Amino acid sequence: MKGKHVNSPLIKECLANIECKVTDIVERRNIVVLEGVAAYLESSRKEKSTLHAIGDGTFSVDRRKLNRRKMMQTKIPDGV
Repeated sequence: MKGKHVNSPLIKECLANIECKVTDIVERRNIVVLEGVAAYLESSRKEKSTLHAIGDGTFSVDRRKLNRRKMMQTKIPDGV
């Protein structure tokens, strides 16, 4: 699905989508600063679990922490 505000796709299978635009890039820290410009929620779905990538190889699923650092090691920036 095509986003309405930025040139990025929305994921139809997701419970929620947030369209963001890049406002800054801090290259020395590998940080991308985003501004949310629109949010969408598929309210007809009964299942409401959410998954959040923390950025250090760990994830949060409904307040439970999943440690996937070993599996994600090649994706984690140096120093994290």
